[in-house]
Amino acid sequence: MTTRRPSALPPSRSRRRLLAALALSAAAVLGASSCSASGEGAQGGGGSAGKGAATRTVTDIAGKVEVPAEPKRIVSVDFYSPATLVDLGVKPVGVVEGFDSDDPDLRPKRYHDALKDTATIGTYYELNIEAVAQQNPDLIFAETRFLRKGELKRLQGIAPVVQLDAAGVGAWKDRTLMIGAAVGKSAEIEKQAAVFEKRADELKKKYADVLEKNRIAVFAYGQDHSTWGTYPAGHFYVPVWDAVGATFRPFTEGEHKGVEGSVSEWLSLEQIGKLDNADILLYAYGAGDFVDKTLARNTVWKNLPAVKNGMVFRNIPASVVSSFEWGTESLDALDGVLAEISEKAKA
Repeated sequence: MTTRRPSALPPSRSRRRLLAALALSAAAVLGASSCSASGEGAQGGGGSAGKGAATRTVTDIAGKVEVPAEPKRIVSVDFYSPATLVDLGVKPVGVVEGFDSDDPDLRPKRYHDALKDTATIGTYYELNIEAVAQQNPDLIFAETRFLRKGELKRLQGIAPVVQLDAAGVGAWKDRTLMIGAAVGKSAEIEKQAAVFEKRADELKKKYADVLEKNRIAVFAYGQDHSTWGTYPAGHFYVPVWDAVGATFRPFTEGEHKGVEGSVSEWLSLEQIGKLDNADILLYAYGAGDFVDKTLARNTVWKNLPAVKNGMVFRNIPASVVSSFEWGTESLDALDGVLAEISEKAKA
């Protein structure tokens, strides 16, 4: 098969970023966390904490925010924080819709089991603010880029809001550390981070030859199987591939939306030839029929270098990693996929 060694970010960059984030999260709790008996200065005056409750100051993507020293009623209006909270032994009282689904491609089953009966407060892109208020939260987690106009201010009127972000390579790690700091469990989350990093390093070394010499494309289909798109480095669908140092094929003309870490434009099947710059093709866990039935009839697809070389593989399930423990489980699954790829590359 054709091999390339494209330029990539220095492998130490992700580790430096994580170490810096670890230090930041520790400082947020141990250094910058000032406990007081006053709720003055908190973002929101609502919630079950009430006046006179002890608070701590933590840092989120917007700056400093005062949160309860020991939050008791947490509402997650984002997709990610519930899994981290479960891993830390904290059960939120409100989550976005979807946790009642046991689809293995959405999340590991244990998160479904832990949260399937939790009250829902709408979707992460269309909240029910009244449902949030009904849970009487003392702390809210939100990925603010998905909030509609005016919703952040309304949420802050209910309880302190810790604002999160998930865009960019390694951003999910920073977010997870931030969640741990906000609930006063930095030590626990840092231990989970260390386990994840150790496992990622193991796979990076074990499959260095495959990872360094090949460009990958992780792709999925759009509506009615009539379009397709790929996920670049930094997208929330590919964090474990980022963690092991995979090199992604570059977008070709007309694919990039101009937003870092954003999925490509959804393209017609006639443009599937754009994937000819990938050595390894990985289709979404649930896209088997799309590959076996729709693409199998496409002549351009059948003539792609990766297809002709037999380098087409199914991606891991539940790839939208939302916590370090979830990530470690995903790395174990990735070990199996990389073993298949390595074996095929040697054939």
